Amino acid sequence: MSNLTHQVITKEYPENLFGGIMICGINFGYSVEDEALEKSGVIAAQEPLSFFSDNAVNNTRFKNRVLAWLSSWGFEFVTENGKEGAFEHAFFQTNWLDTQTRSITSSGSITTGILVQESDGFLRLLETRKPSVIVFVGSLMIEALNDIKIRERVVSILGERSGNAKIYRAELPNYTGTKFKLLAQKFGETQVISLPHPQARGISDEYVAALKPPIHVIHKIIEKQMKNGESHVSL
Repeated sequence: MSNLTHQVITKEYPENLFGGIMICGINFGYSVEDEALEKSGVIAAQEPLSFFSDNAVNNTRFKNRVLAWLSSWGFEFVTENGKEGAFEHAFFQTNWLDTQTRSITSSGSITTGILVQESDGFLRLLETRKPSVIVFVGSLMIEALNDIKIRERVVSILGERSGNAKIYRAELPNYTGTKFKLLAQKFGETQVISLPHPQARGISDEYVAALKPPIHVIHKIIEKQMKNGESHVSL
């Protein structure tokens, strides 16, 4: 990677270049298949970039599960290339780090300190695109965003923070599985939410469907649809 760019794995559209909806993971996955190809000297062909919900590209467990979670909150996504609209174009996917690991619990574990130390590329992307909504997938990133070492820079990019992130939990009748939390916060006009990582032990789609963001975050996403005369939500 160039030290002047931060990798985004969705295609550029006017709707996501400024004020779009950022889906942000921790870093780029590195599967067993990837490792085998690398050891054999095979260079994998680069996929063409497309919109976030395109089911023909970026067919990873991470993206598919995040898309399923967003859909479970009532948002409807076109998944076929050529039929998408401005709503689908508003989303873009990136990671805080440009590195690769096998999993979030690998021996090279990632800490909040590492995210803060390696935040420059991510913060430059924030400054360039100024997303209206940030969806962190993994709990460490919202902690890093609020770290005192980079907070002044974050505020200079997005605006003053609303205070500490608020914690939301889902209450499901007769649910006996592991419970997780959603965190929500605001910097200037940017709404920020933090979700559990899809690889978190015990996470279930049923629980995340009930772990719906606060209504002001939902409205911020709906604004993207209404501005373009689209209706892709069934709340």
